[in-house]
Amino acid sequence: MALIYIFWGAAIGLLVAAPVGPVNVICIRRTIAFGPSSGFIVGLGAAVADTIFGGVAAFGLSSVTALLVKTNGWFELIGGLIMLVIGFDVWRTHPHMSDAKETPRGLYQAAFTTFLLTISNPLTILGFLALFAGMGLGDMGDDYINAASLITGVLLGSALWWFILTRCAVLLKRKLSDDHLLIINRICAVIVILFGMVAIGKWGFGLLDVGITA
Repeated sequence: MALIYIFWGAAIGLLVAAPVGPVNVICIRRTIAFGPSSGFIVGLGAAVADTIFGGVAAFGLSSVTALLVKTNGWFELIGGLIMLVIGFDVWRTHPHMSDAKETPRGLYQAAFTTFLLTISNPLTILGFLALFAGMGLGDMGDDYINAASLITGVLLGSALWWFILTRCAVLLKRKLSDDHLLIINRICAVIVILFGMVAIGKWGFGLLDVGITA
């Protein structure tokens, strides 16, 4: 029975991780610049955050969900600022095909950054809640074994997506030159910066709405 929950969890993890967002862009960029291992580990940072959200949804922790949604605006501000910093940093760098080296510290810092980006978007929890409810999997209460199986599946499904994405990026990398890398780097930087500006803009409009209704 637990295997079925692992399967459903993996399907949910894959569905939540797959939509294009700043973490996907960062993962592709790091795979092209430093190789598939770098891209995959960076993706795992987001997978861990997805797993935490999956656990909240699986156990039906309504109080945690309410708190995340209530403080969503400040999370958007933090996430937006992080994306701006990453975007401008990416814009300033010019990776080369021969620069396939990265320190462990830099790699794990990048993974922690993608974790923060994902965990600072509590609207993701609403996606998990909707999927879990639609499949009749929400609020598993004291059914710890099946809930743990479901959460494990979320981690595996999310990790599977990052593996697929990095392999696709590797295929793309084989056709690239240094000039192509610079162009891709700039495009990735602009996309991440735009995501950051949108997040900060949503936070700002949220403050205006509060001021108008007050």
